[in-house]
Amino acid sequence: MTLLIYGAGGLGREVLSALQACGEHVAGFVVDPGFPVADIRGLQVRAERLETFSDPGVRLVLAVGDGRARQRAALSIGTAVECVAVRHPAAVIGSGVSVGAGALIIGLCSITTDVSIGSHTLINPGSTIAHDCVLGDFVNLGPSCSLAGRVTVQEGANLGVGVSVAPGVVIGAWSTVGAGAVVIRDVEPGSTVVGVPARPIQRRGGTAASVPPPV
Repeated sequence: MTLLIYGAGGLGREVLSALQACGEHVAGFVVDPGFPVADIRGLQVRAERLETFSDPGVRLVLAVGDGRARQRAALSIGTAVECVAVRHPAAVIGSGVSVGAGALIIGLCSITTDVSIGSHTLINPGSTIAHDCVLGDFVNLGPSCSLAGRVTVQEGANLGVGVSVAPGVVIGAWSTVGAGAVVIRDVEPGSTVVGVPARPIQRRGGTAASVPPPV
C-alpha cells in the first residue's frame, strides 16, 4: 500500500523521520492546491484535495500541527482512506496504552500505563504521560509537556511547550494552555490559561477569554 503524508511543513518532515525510523517506506507528500510543491528530501509533493482521495490502496498520515485543521482534514476524507498512527521507536510506551487512528507520537517520550490516546492526537518529543491519563481526539501536546496521573485532556485542547499538569486535572475541550504553565485546577472548555499557577487570560471588562468549540 502507498503511504503518503498530508502536510509538508516542519511537522511533516518530523513525521517523515519518525516513519523512516520505523522502517516505513513513504511515497511522498500531499498538500492542498496553492501551497508550495517543491520536492522534500527527494520525495514528490503532490497538490491534491483530500476530498478526492478514495483509493483503498493509499494510507495517509495527517501531519498538520493545528488540531482544528487536522479535524477538518479527517472529516473531509471520512472512511475512504486509512489514517495511520505513528509511533516513533524511541518512545517508551507501557502496557495498557491505547493509541487512536492517526495519532502522532513523533519522538522520545514516556507513556507509562493504562493511558488512552485519542485519534489524530499529537504528542511531541520530551513529553511524559503518567498512569490513567485520557487524551481526547485532536489534542496537541507541545514538546516536554508533563501530565501527572489521572489527567484528562479533552478534544482539541492545545498544551504549549513545557506545560505541567497536576494529578486529576481536567483540561477542557478546545482550550489553550500557554507555554510553561503549571496547571493545578481544571481548565474550562474553550478558555486560555497561562502562568504559574495557570490562570485564565482576562479580557477588558474582567471576563475570561474563551474560544468557541468548532461546530
